[in-house]
Amino acid sequence: MEIKNRIEAILLLGGDEIKIRELCKFFSLSLEEMLKILDELKEDRRDTGINIEISGEVVSLATNPICGEVINSFFEQETKPKKLSGAALETLSIIAYRQPITKGEIEAIRGVSADRIIQNMEEKKFVRVCGKKETIGRPNLYEVTDKFLSYIGIKNIEELPNYFEVKGSCEDGRD
Repeated sequence: MEIKNRIEAILLLGGDEIKIRELCKFFSLSLEEMLKILDELKEDRRDTGINIEISGEVVSLATNPICGEVINSFFEQETKPKKLSGAALETLSIIAYRQPITKGEIEAIRGVSADRIIQNMEEKKFVRVCGKKETIGRPNLYEVTDKFLSYIGIKNIEELPNYFEVKGSCEDGRD
């Protein structure tokens, strides 16, 4: 059996997230070799119902955002997902358009603390830490997740409206 198949089976039964280093140790592979295999597996699954998500030091399975509509229809969700607050949407918009971005940079743009909102969005798996900024204190860098993109009904970040066009139409008073 091919190693990619064995890794995929482990991810399916492993729960939410599997540490990449644990996979390396189990299969006696270097981190670079494992990341190459995981990237190949992610690419293989791109147009299927299940995606591979690699986030920092962990890997997991997730439903493909392109299947969101059929999943909702099948399970006949009578209640829509909770609406996000204006502050949460503002914070998520800043992250989406400026990612990767630090909490300090978000707070500088918003003018208020973003601690609680970022924590809530991490719990909802709408944002994730994608690295550390190479500066004093090495603050976390944040990015939006596929789950957030699915929530707003798009497949990838490139489908977001052009920031400058939207900004211009808001300043002109157009819709």
